[in-house]
Amino acid sequence: MSTKIILNGSEMRKRIHVSQLRVGMYVEDVEIEGEDRTRRFKPFLISAAGQVESLMANRLMTVVIDVRKGADVDPGGAQDIDRAAFDAQLRAVFSAKDIKQARECVEDTRPQIRQMLAHARIKASFASDAASAAVERIMSAAFDNAGALIAVAKLKEKDELTFLHSLAVSALMITLGRSLGHGEEDVRVLGLGGLVHDLGKMALPDEILTKPGKLTAEEMDLVRGHPQRGYELVSHVAHVPKPVLDICRYHHEKFDGSGYPDRLAGKKIPYVARLAAICDVYEALTTIRPYKRAFSQAEAINMMMNSPGHFDSQLLSAFVSKMVISGTLH
Repeated sequence: MSTKIILNGSEMRKRIHVSQLRVGMYVEDVEIEGEDRTRRFKPFLISAAGQVESLMANRLMTVVIDVRKGADVDPGGAQDIDRAAFDAQLRAVFSAKDIKQARECVEDTRPQIRQMLAHARIKASFASDAASAAVERIMSAAFDNAGALIAVAKLKEKDELTFLHSLAVSALMITLGRSLGHGEEDVRVLGLGGLVHDLGKMALPDEILTKPGKLTAEEMDLVRGHPQRGYELVSHVAHVPKPVLDICRYHHEKFDGSGYPDRLAGKKIPYVARLAAICDVYEALTTIRPYKRAFSQAEAINMMMNSPGHFDSQLLSAFVSKMVISGTLH
């Protein structure tokens, strides 16, 4: 996967996964967990395989390359997504009935989830009735058809990104909760938390939400405020379960204490937020957009398992066992 950064009308800088690095590339910037961003990174040309190995050994997932000054990624690595090919892949895994039912769930919940997002953006309010109705529909669809529902939601157009990400994370939370043996009321709460986890992003400008390149420090500060904004927005509605608020507020905390907003560590991060962190990242990594391929399931799981300190390792192992190895997700 590579994410193109458009500057002055030409494609010059690209964010790529570290696994795509090769000799001849010009590395302009990196993102390392826990790195002091006040220290200026010095761009360099990769001239030896050992430099690639050194970068891969660091705690980073992506780098930015400048294709004017060095080699580009394999031209086969980023290509337009063929919707017909995507549909063929779905049919190879799921029955026509399962795909039809999954798409019906997407269409049935579309007006409710969009109402929830619109209320957050325009009225700075939480449309709890619409959200609850959407969760009930997702819970029903996920009973026997969770894999197809999550797979159908992988291909996201630009204007559907937030809507389908919210739906898919909700479905993942519901399915993971059931696989862990939680009762249906707890599962409902997990589904609602997954649906609203990013509601605070509705206060952000579209140009930040859809920016393909690296965010500025000021833009990143705005983004990092979305868990608190979502928490405040949802908490204004009476009787919202505390776990839903915890998911909103803490789903970007990391197990080693390097996350945000409060740099909580270990078991101080609420259990439900530790579940949400796993579902949120998995869904984002496996998302397909018309201008890029997604990471495969194997790639996504490998990246997550090799991100020390990010997740609760026991819960991540349970996710892999009960959601991936079991064949629930494809």
